[in-house]
Amino acid sequence: MIDVLGSDGARLNPALSSRLKYLHDAHALWYARAEVVATLSRLHGEAEAVRRVQQLNPVFQGLVPPGLINAGTRSRSGR
Repeated sequence: MIDVLGSDGARLNPALSSRLKYLHDAHALWYARAEVVATLSRLHGEAEAVRRVQQLNPVFQGLVPPGLINAGTRSRSGR
């Protein structure tokens, strides 16, 4: 997730960058995605931010309930 945030995102939101380094739980990281999207949206626009963060979904498979992963995909795609 730190890689997705990138150096520009870390400069824009240093508190988030720092917090991501200390989140040791998949659920906490999952819920931090919204703040990553918000930060990346300021840099790249919402559609690109969502695309980048959704690429992380496979990392969370088996770590968070499938309903969370599927709900995030459905809500952004309009289904």
